[in-house]
Amino acid sequence: MASASWNQETKARLNEKISANINDLGSLARQVIRGSKSNDLLAQAAKNFSSQEPCINHSFDTLKKLDHIKSQLEFQQAAIERSMGNLDEIQDELKTIQR
Repeated sequence: MASASWNQETKARLNEKISANINDLGSLARQVIRGSKSNDLLAQAAKNFSSQEPCINHSFDTLKKLDHIKSQLEFQQAAIERSMGNLDEIQDELKTIQR
């Protein structure tokens, strides 16, 4: 019987110690959260992210302008190629006239 009451007493003490340790861990977690700069870091990250929006918009506008310039250059290239084709014909006509 003495061993049975000793086991119950040991279990009760163990449960008390476990409860105390869990409470201590909760307190420690709250202290870490309060003491950490996680809110500050999150706010700074959000601010940095939002400050990038004008840069992204500017880059998008620049890409649209570059696409327009590319289209114009392609049109000019096609016109030059057509002119080069006509140049051969004109040179042949000049040769026939000179003869």
